[in-house]
Amino acid sequence: MPFPQRIETDRMVLRCYEKWELDAHMEILGDWEVVKWLSTNVPFPYTRFDGQKFIAEAIEQFMDGSSPRYSMINKRTGRHMGGIRVFSETAETEIGYWMHPDYWGQGFGTEVLSAVIDAGFKGGIILAFVAQTATKNMGSRRILEKTGFKHHGETPSNYARCGHQQGCDEFYRLKIEDWKLV
Repeated sequence: MPFPQRIETDRMVLRCYEKWELDAHMEILGDWEVVKWLSTNVPFPYTRFDGQKFIAEAIEQFMDGSSPRYSMINKRTGRHMGGIRVFSETAETEIGYWMHPDYWGQGFGTEVLSAVIDAGFKGGIILAFVAQTATKNMGSRRILEKTGFKHHGETPSNYARCGHQQGCDEFYRLKIEDWKLV
């Protein structure tokens, strides 16, 4: 697994999900303002069973390296803030993220995305990250662009998944040669 067990940023600790985070996780994915921008693979309303299944899968896939999902923990408060997922550990992989609205607009999205991308590129397997978002999800589009992703028009059919509010129409890619490895 090229991804580390733990990543620290200035304001966050990223690590595997833990079962005790269920209520905080459900609070975030139980909020329509968050879920409306995510794939319909995230059900709404989000039930306790959905949350338990997600955390069990997140732990299993984190440990076997098939699809790392990091829980984002606020260093100052210890609060679960959201999550970020790398869909596979292949040459080109998709990345997605979600966060409690309390943390929107404060640079946390750019911070977490940059940290996970850096770890992924340093692992030696991933050569490009891709992401998709809704046209109207300007916050997510700004985060992607701030971290170096380039807009590539409409989402190709092999990545397309319908969103709750609208389709994930906008496709972004970040190649390793466009990333500054330290």
